[in-house]
Amino acid sequence: MDEKRLQVYFDIINQLLTNASSEEEEATTLNAPPEYVDAGLVRTMIEVANGFSQQGNEDIAEFLVSAATQLADVLELSLTDFSAENQNDLLMQALLVTEETEGSPEVVYPLLHKNIELLDDKFAEVLRNWVIDAISQSTTEQGEDIAATIGIFSSLMQEFPLGKRVHNLEVAIAGYEAIHSVFTYEKYPEQWAATQYNLGNAYGDRINGEKAENIEKAIHCYQSALKVHTRETYPYEWAMIHNNLGNAYSNRVKENKMQNLNKASHHYEAALLVHTQQAYPQEWKMAQKNLASVNQQKAESRK
Repeated sequence: MDEKRLQVYFDIINQLLTNASSEEEEATTLNAPPEYVDAGLVRTMIEVANGFSQQGNEDIAEFLVSAATQLADVLELSLTDFSAENQNDLLMQALLVTEETEGSPEVVYPLLHKNIELLDDKFAEVLRNWVIDAISQSTTEQGEDIAATIGIFSSLMQEFPLGKRVHNLEVAIAGYEAIHSVFTYEKYPEQWAATQYNLGNAYGDRINGEKAENIEKAIHCYQSALKVHTRETYPYEWAMIHNNLGNAYSNRVKENKMQNLNKASHHYEAALLVHTQQAYPQEWKMAQKNLASVNQQKAESRK
């Protein structure tokens, strides 16, 4: 891209921000020379938004992404049409789009797919380091917004059906663990418990590391989540946690095998107290199947 064209893009963006700050109409791009209202302008707006986001100016970054999205719609483009230059660039784009769309898989997943070669074993550390730095430099309110976006993005990565699952899970784990400094048990018990539950699921599925240690971490996370997700306050979630604890104990490597199976049975039976056939037929079927499998393993172990 030539310097003159780039400078015009910057001028358009600066005028857009000036008008926004003075509460004028946000149609600055319509007054720009038509030959400069193109994909290059959208791309530059995204890059500038990334820069503001890295500096902690989330409001400006979100405004620019929103404007870029509107312009892309007019040009019949999509933000997912633009490839990231590196992992930091991809992370910024993904987080901005996650925030803008409230975590819409229909928007975030195509972006990840287009840049799937960047989702390697290093991306998790890029995410972790960025979150730690961003939160440390943010106000309390900004830190909450960042943590909420990271939590949503981590869930999306945990369920992302493409790429290498081993890397996707590491990214999800890095994100969940990084937001613990914001979503603490004392200040945000609900968000903390939800993060613990998701982290438990991620460790239960984790491919990297020692299986035995991953299961222990999953059990710890689930047990922690039960401090908040009690049967009285969150019956559905409470039952899901017990079902997943049953899975964890049935696969547990450490301690006595029969004791682990007995604990697994206990947790499946607890889940069935809430997940009845009438109220939650799918969950009931799952817990019944899991319980039958554990009971069979117990019978075989006694032979």
